Amino acid sequence: MPVVASFCMSLDGFVARPDDSVGPLFDWYTAGDVEVPMVGYPITFRVAPSSAGYLRAQLEWARHSAFVCGRRVFDHTHGWGGHPPGGGAAFVVTHRPPPEDWSAENLAPFTFVGDVGTAIEHAKSAGDGNVGVSGPSIARQCLNLGLLDEVRIDLVPVFLGEGVRYFEDLGATKAELERVEVVAGEGVTHLRYRVHQH
Repeated sequence: MPVVASFCMSLDGFVARPDDSVGPLFDWYTAGDVEVPMVGYPITFRVAPSSAGYLRAQLEWARHSAFVCGRRVFDHTHGWGGHPPGGGAAFVVTHRPPPEDWSAENLAPFTFVGDVGTAIEHAKSAGDGNVGVSGPSIARQCLNLGLLDEVRIDLVPVFLGEGVRYFEDLGATKAELERVEVVAGEGVTHLRYRVHQH
């Protein structure tokens, strides 16, 4: 039952601009003719045929997963309007209380916890054991704690030049990546790596 981090990333290693916007990193989600509905959230992607099968498989995996994110991602997305990706249980790592303007029904899918380890533990118990993590800080903490099992990258052939890096300041983390899958899409290359900790 893996813990998986998944991000769209530029060739120079960024997952967002300095203001947390993604710019061209998400363009491939709307650049094709094949409709792929997102699970648990009212969005339908339109991707190239070469990406459709891969994206469907990832979204199906997410449908059976719990979700962990940081407060920065939660605030930036406005809590996905109360509908976390995948539609299952979601855990927000934060030391701050929930937003004051959130209603009880919006908060229902979200549990606010104080540290990554506790969030992952709760998330594994909440669904089928699969856990998706969002936010580069959460992914790095999971990697440093030996909790990350898989890294997924949707590599977009652009340079952002600055912003938020996927993995930065890893310190003494010792991990090897084993390639699991490579799918060449249109305007994106989908990469999956299994993480082996030492």
